[in-house]
Amino acid sequence: MKIYLIGVGGVGGFYGGLLVESGADITLVGRGESFKAIKEKGVILNCADGVHQIYPVKIIENISEIKDPDLIILAVKSYDLKNISQDLIAVVKPETVVITIQNGLDNDRVVSRYLSNCQVLPGLVLVSTTKTSANTVTQLGTQKKLIFGTRDGLVTKKMREIESVLKGAGIDANIPKSVERELWKKFLFVLAFASATVAQMSSIGEALSNPASLKVYKNVFETTLKGAHDFDPLAKSSLLVDVQKHHQTEVEALHGVLIRLAVRHGLPVPATREIYRKIVE
Repeated sequence: MKIYLIGVGGVGGFYGGLLVESGADITLVGRGESFKAIKEKGVILNCADGVHQIYPVKIIENISEIKDPDLIILAVKSYDLKNISQDLIAVVKPETVVITIQNGLDNDRVVSRYLSNCQVLPGLVLVSTTKTSANTVTQLGTQKKLIFGTRDGLVTKKMREIESVLKGAGIDANIPKSVERELWKKFLFVLAFASATVAQMSSIGEALSNPASLKVYKNVFETTLKGAHDFDPLAKSSLLVDVQKHHQTEVEALHGVLIRLAVRHGLPVPATREIYRKIVE
């Protein structure tokens, strides 16, 4: 199976590195300093089970260099999907499977608007990673899940083959009965997790230990906070990392989506609106 993984940040570098290490036929797609560092030095993963130094690593810089892909994993941010999808039009084939793993609810639908000639599957990851250098990723905690599927619940032979390849790399891959349900669970959790860390500009451990701020987070989504206790106390949401680095954020795919849904259904979401305002200002 010929795999391409686009995006070599914390998530893409982590899963891509594991796949390369397993011997899978995978090529990473990255740019700038990350491309140069990975091409010259490979990928270094600081994982819960030790340090993985992975070399050599096949990596290309341009999507136009993709040839005959069987599987494309999109590990870029949600705001990059439109441009990436337009570039992919010329390289995908009818047999290609594309998996989106961004935060949010409708990323596969965004991609499908441009890639109507191949199968695009919604997916999600449950992992806490941070990119500590151009070719180094550090994992916080032990989770490394990758969940994907079809919205109608249909499971094909190729999907099972993909699941097997991912599991062969030590990734906790799973095709659930309802990927839509899993997307919502992740969405609600990330919304609360991101809100908690961004509102306090702190790690999840610090945020959950503050009684005053905890009350605010419960107003966002009380039940989803239970999942935060499964993460390393030092973990930060990717949204907080982007805010602290003054990078473009996925706030529209998270808080923006919820606010728009709330308006549609006439529901008040004051805590979410306040955190949204804090991020976009």
